[in-house]
Amino acid sequence: MEKLIRVSQERNKKLNKIELLKQEHSPQEAWEKLEYYAENGFSSIPEHDLNYFLKCFGIFYRPATPERFMLRVRIPGGRLNYQQAKKLGEVAKTFGNDYIDITTRMQVELRYLRIEDIPQVLRELESVGITTFQTGVDNFRNIVQDPLDGVAFDNVIETWDILQKLQSIFLKKEEWVCKLPRKFNISISGSFSNRCNVYGHDACFVLAEKDGVYGFNVFLGGKVGAVAKPAYVFLLGEEVPPFFEALGKVFKKYGFRDSRNKNRLKYLIDAVGMDELIKAVEIEGGRGFQRAGITQTPVQGGDKPEKVQLKDGTFAVHMVVPSGIFSGSAMIETAEASRELGSGEIRLTVEQNLYILGVPEKNLDSLLKKPVFEKYKNKHSIFFSNLIACAGTEHCPFGVIPNKPDAVEMAEYLTQRFPDAEGKIRMYWSACQKGCGIHGLGDIGFVGVKFRKDGQPVLGVDIHFGGTITKESDEGKLLLRQVPLQDAKYYVEELVSQYLKLKKEGETFEEFYNRVLTKLSKEAVSFLITFNLLMKEKGINLSVEINDTVLGKSSEEEEIFGFGYQIYRKLTGKAPYTRPNILEIYDQPEPEKPSRLGADIPKSLEKIVIRMVTKNPEKRYKVFTEIKEELSSL
Repeated sequence: MEKLIRVSQERNKKLNKIELLKQEHSPQEAWEKLEYYAENGFSSIPEHDLNYFLKCFGIFYRPATPERFMLRVRIPGGRLNYQQAKKLGEVAKTFGNDYIDITTRMQVELRYLRIEDIPQVLRELESVGITTFQTGVDNFRNIVQDPLDGVAFDNVIETWDILQKLQSIFLKKEEWVCKLPRKFNISISGSFSNRCNVYGHDACFVLAEKDGVYGFNVFLGGKVGAVAKPAYVFLLGEEVPPFFEALGKVFKKYGFRDSRNKNRLKYLIDAVGMDELIKAVEIEGGRGFQRAGITQTPVQGGDKPEKVQLKDGTFAVHMVVPSGIFSGSAMIETAEASRELGSGEIRLTVEQNLYILGVPEKNLDSLLKKPVFEKYKNKHSIFFSNLIACAGTEHCPFGVIPNKPDAVEMAEYLTQRFPDAEGKIRMYWSACQKGCGIHGLGDIGFVGVKFRKDGQPVLGVDIHFGGTITKESDEGKLLLRQVPLQDAKYYVEELVSQYLKLKKEGETFEEFYNRVLTKLSKEAVSFLITFNLLMKEKGINLSVEINDTVLGKSSEEEEIFGFGYQIYRKLTGKAPYTRPNILEIYDQPEPEKPSRLGADIPKSLEKIVIRMVTKNPEKRYKVFTEIKEELSSL
């Protein structure tokens, strides 16, 4: 542990302003004054409580809604019984403009609350076993798990009891409230399907098998922009809580408290190494741990989630909540429907949707005829069913773009363009670089940005693709930078059309990405999208596609030649060479200009096509950026 101690001491010589604030004030003081603030109004709240310490209890001031607060409610594992769901709905209707957000941590946020009402709201929630403690700032946050934990056929280890033991270690314990260097997210899944973004957290406990025994492999250091790394530790179920407690103590003791931007668990691991951290956890916990087993998350959880048959023969019925925008009234309706026709239990998902559990087959039709399913569909298009969008500018001070309405608008457009599309495609939207919409793990991810175009400020998105949630997960890659918001749907349309055209039956976008798109450079995919869109804008009936002329090439130059080969053949009706391989054209004559063969295209475009397919390496494009520069002048 010498390295851990040395690095920690070095990094903590100078504390950040939040750590200094913690030395002057405490969350307990803010909690004890909450009734006073409620009695004396918004102006009685000092800045340190308003902007920091009240967040320890889920109470967030949002300047976008002056003198109104957001309340983040802890929903462990996304589980709500009838009484809890109904109470949430009633509180939202009475105190919060009938508004509810379902979040990517399987919890809910209430909005538009007055400080005068918050103590009453908290009492109402606590009366049904719901708390808001430690849902913000430097705390262990809501623990996520498979929303079908304990009931799905592919659930090997039910993790609910483990989750509760984990939570009991820190929840409402003064020694843990606001004592961490930074926020700490936790996931646990005992299922073959990754239905809870299990690899995207600081500490992840993932179903694994070792020597014929099922338990959990540990992955650590996940955050926005970084998938958790293997810790090479295998735990049995009963070992998870002591491991977690020891890990938490190590992070609290040695975690970095200098830069707020670089003090998540990931940065401690980066600085000292995973082996050093695990050694410290073993010393802190007074025990060693087995080496990792074989991780068992081979699938996403199905591309048809409308109804999932459960172990007891009943069904979990899906409800799609676009961008997580729900209401108190809808929550009450859902709770009543669940009690009448299901088991009375609701499970929230990380994709901001929900399941009604325990519905017998004979009740399915009656349930789906309930009015709440008219607005929140059971079966939506593939562009809505797995859609995520964080709060955006309306509710978040960090948001760059509106986000939720942008996500819905794009999904509606794509639904109109591809009304009968089958498959599964996860579109995840973050309103800013903080990434609360977990864009990096989406099949297609969006990040809100602001940039200048023609001297004017423009709202737009950076578009990512290729995030994966199966096996051991991976972050997506940046595909297109600074796309104006109003144009983003057209770019995505081009990518989606390739998926729908080339996918195998039942193939998800993630599977299509692994089978096809990984055989192209991301620059080639970007070129395909921008070229096809530009041709549409110019009214030119010309496009490129993914086929054997471009797949599996070893360089951008070869991919460019492949696309040029396609374009030339489409323009002239003949191939530029007898062989489509750039390495096999040395003995053939240069192709004629397309215009001489009857093609009617602008001279500038003809020049580009010829440079794409010329046999002269000195004149041929080497990288796609060269073409994009010339295309922009068409």
